[in-house]
Order: sequence, then C-alpha cells, then structure tokens
Amino acid sequence: MAPVYAAIIFGILALAAIWGIRQNISSATASSRGWTCTIDDTPVGFCLIVCGKAVCLGFSITMIFHAFGLAGDPVAHIRHALPFLS
Repeated sequence: MAPVYAAIIFGILALAAIWGIRQNISSATASSRGWTCTIDDTPVGFCLIVCGKAVCLGFSITMIFHAFGLAGDPVAHIRHALPFLS
C-alpha cells in the first residue's frame, strides 16, 4: 500500500477514535459490541473501552508517522515483541 493511502486510512481511523473517545467522555457512557456501561455503574469497563480506543488512536498515529518516514515499522516491533500473534 502506498504511504499516502496508509496515512489517509489511518488518519480517518484516528479521527474516528478521537470522536468516539470524546463522545464517551461527554456522555459518561461507553459501548462496545453490544455491551454498554456507564462510569457510575462499571467504571472499570468504561475505562477499558476508552483505553482500547486510545490504543487504536496511538497505533494510528504511529502508522501515520511510519507512512511519512518519521518512525520505524510498528507492526515489525509488535511481531518481534509478541511472536505468537504473527
């Protein structure tokens, strides 16, 4: 995949993650795969969902940096650190 296309795709993914995190924090309700939790009832579940979206955001930013040559390949680092995933 061309670096420009990768940057565009992961840029859209990063914007979606930012929008999702903002919506979750402003409404104090997070949902994932049909499971909805509020910050008052299940704060751990709420934090896990928001942190999962933050991980997606961080990976997208790293892939954008990689597309422009500002960082190494994050997928290669993940494969090296977690060989059972590749």
